[in-house]
Amino acid sequence: MKKDHPALAVLSRQGFRFKKELGQNFLFNSFILEEIADGAGVTAGDLVIEVGAGAGTLTAELAARGARVKAIELDRSLIPYLRQRFKDEPAVEIIQGDAMKLNLEALALQEGRSTYKIAANLPYHISTPFVTMAFRQLKGLEGGAIMLQKEVADKILASPGEEGYGLLALAAAWYGEVKLLMELEPDYFTPPPPVNSAVITFRRRPPDFKAAVEEKALWLVIRGLFNQRRKSLLNGLKSLGAFLPAGGKSWPEVLEEAGIDSRRRPETLALEEFADIVAIAGYGAKADA
Repeated sequence: MKKDHPALAVLSRQGFRFKKELGQNFLFNSFILEEIADGAGVTAGDLVIEVGAGAGTLTAELAARGARVKAIELDRSLIPYLRQRFKDEPAVEIIQGDAMKLNLEALALQEGRSTYKIAANLPYHISTPFVTMAFRQLKGLEGGAIMLQKEVADKILASPGEEGYGLLALAAAWYGEVKLLMELEPDYFTPPPPVNSAVITFRRRPPDFKAAVEEKALWLVIRGLFNQRRKSLLNGLKSLGAFLPAGGKSWPEVLEEAGIDSRRRPETLALEEFADIVAIAGYGAKADA
């Protein structure tokens, strides 16, 4: 734990106090910061959106690689420090705001970019919603690295049938390739968080079948089944209400054609199997945006 880091001394003189409600746990270890930037695949000329700039330690590492960095920080009290620290870095823009409310795609377009990377040391209370948004909604996100609590990382990396497998793992599979870069104990941070942390890296490599299935229908089925995870697949599908197979098929017929045992539970299915069910039910890709 770097209690004597120069950035902390400057922040202390400015009256900064860590805010538990914002989940502020700063990372100062230069080796780990380099590993995160490496894992994010950041190279010269990249546009990187950083979420949770904090003391600017990761921001500095990203900028040192020649990246254009848009660093988002929610805590208004950190903005003067960050802008002063990077006042001679024209490639760094400090943005005060909530990353869950900002339009990250629009931030990229401001730079004339359609693609970008993300590097983040996330406040842990937004880990799940932010990762879900990133993998499901951010069409221009080509890769990056995110620090989050190990429990959430385990869910993202879980395989069918494993503990914690669910919507996060399926969203990651829909996005592409997601890997564990490292695990970190609390003492690496200032102040230490109450949980272990992990860094995941990701690259956009959508599954081959992505273009063949209607996205909205797929996630309607997945969410509906996981909301009733104690039910068998067949009973869960029958509970989807007005969402029915097209062309006069029944759910038992759909499952039989897909070669999937109707007695299985949703947490045992891979993303491709969910996609098979939806496509056979008559919801192949068409008008889905």
